[in-house]
Amino acid sequence: MTDSVFVRGLEFEGNHGYTAAERRGTRRFRVNLTLELPLAAAASSDKISDTVDYWKVSEIAVSIGTKSTFKLLEALAGAIGAKIQELYPRASVAIELEKLAPPCPGVPAACGVRIVLPPVNA
Repeated sequence: MTDSVFVRGLEFEGNHGYTAAERRGTRRFRVNLTLELPLAAAASSDKISDTVDYWKVSEIAVSIGTKSTFKLLEALAGAIGAKIQELYPRASVAIELEKLAPPCPGVPAACGVRIVLPPVNA
């Protein structure tokens, strides 16, 4: 198993959706983030510079989710992952993004995507 840092259940409201009607109003979104990278140095040093600052990662996801507009969840997840990798290029980043209570038949609790970005410095 690979070392990882994760953020679970991060929520924000944003104007994302395929139709113009969806983008006019805000909807609730939930994101789970997992960054895989070696953590042995942080385990022995106790320094944040040797690991992932999950406060910064959370800030990136919320900022992009609330200040940008995307038609596709894939595009939103990709933008979040790309920005995170600017800070942590050695990390593999998995983004699970859910649109809560989407306007779909059957009234699902959530619909979403999972995208995994390999390390930039692979």
